[in-house]
Amino acid sequence: MDFLKIMKSFEEFLYEAVTWLVFFPRTLWRVVRHPQRMARYADDELGDPLRSQFSDALSPPLFLVLAVLLAHALEIAMHATMPVTVNELSRTVFGSQQNLLIYRAITFGIWPLIATVYLLHRTRTPLDRETMRRPFYVQCYLAAPFAIALSSGTVFVRLKDPTTQLAGLFIMAVACLWYVCVQAHRFRLILQLPWWRAVSATLLVLILGMVINTLIAVVLLSPG
Repeated sequence: MDFLKIMKSFEEFLYEAVTWLVFFPRTLWRVVRHPQRMARYADDELGDPLRSQFSDALSPPLFLVLAVLLAHALEIAMHATMPVTVNELSRTVFGSQQNLLIYRAITFGIWPLIATVYLLHRTRTPLDRETMRRPFYVQCYLAAPFAIALSSGTVFVRLKDPTTQLAGLFIMAVACLWYVCVQAHRFRLILQLPWWRAVSATLLVLILGMVINTLIAVVLLSPG
């Protein structure tokens, strides 16, 4: 009986995993092409029964995790050098592919988290697990293309070829510009802000996320 349950679970996992090959590029294309439409889609889907949610796309948190996984696969393919481990914490994080993926997924989850907290604060909504869910899911959709492009650009910058490094910087700049435009539009729609304030709020989210992730990196790379 236990064996049958294991096989049934494996069957469900296999089906779910192979469907990612279809739904990941489909969801990525839809988010890049129509980010605000996909933001509304995520918001609407969370109102449906659990089993019918995101039936024609990946759920936002899973989409973000797979985006980080794709960028990680590119890093491996490009043979980019890993940071030098200088303390026990960095050895734990960078010494395991699983731990490294978890770390990177969390770091890119910082931006959706900051944007969610900002939106709830500006709309005077109480901060709890339920009120955070909808905006966080929406923000995961918006953060995933940003994560792919920013991570890919970082990989190119870490290579030794000057042309490749310039290409990496360009990709990173495009990633930030795309995120600022999309996020500012989102803030403007929800909060009814003028463009300059929406852009300022987005830059605050972007810079604060970079500062937090930089501080985390400093802790990881500081000698123990």
